[in-house]
Amino acid sequence: MKNTKEIRKSIVVLVVICLLTSAALAVVNHFTAPVSKANAEARAEQARLDAVPPPDAASFQLVETTLPEEVVSAYLALDEAGSPMSYLFTVEGKGFGGTIQVMCVIGTDGLIRACRTMDVSSETTTLGGQTANESYTGQYTGQDASLSGVNAISGATITSTAYRGCVETAFEAYELVKEAQK
Repeated sequence: MKNTKEIRKSIVVLVVICLLTSAALAVVNHFTAPVSKANAEARAEQARLDAVPPPDAASFQLVETTLPEEVVSAYLALDEAGSPMSYLFTVEGKGFGGTIQVMCVIGTDGLIRACRTMDVSSETTTLGGQTANESYTGQYTGQDASLSGVNAISGATITSTAYRGCVETAFEAYELVKEAQK
């Protein structure tokens, strides 16, 4: 009987500790979530500026149309006169170790201006992480939707295929945006 009381007491103490810890985490999250969101938006803006730096792009306009679900964000880069110069699509795909994120800049002529690896932190550094290297991303520059001449990384074919899939999805989004603008 005494043993049962001690077990119940221990269970109640552990439940109270869990509830207090959960409440503390909820309070911390409540105060830090806006800061985290603002930091993420600032990083995204900086990534856009890095991909299409001023004076090439004077501003970015959010594209609001129905796009494939893998597209995280879509922006139109505008010059100083407000004319479209390129489209920036941030796309997520499933790599070997988890989700990867790629930013693809496609010019109004339908050619890739730049591809940037935004996140491959879930991939192995020695293999899948190589998709962040210029030697890999650079082969996309100047390509059209066919992506002919783009080679996978030996030993990292799952991540390379996911990266290519992200770029293909960016082209799908590009076609949808161009069609919506007609």
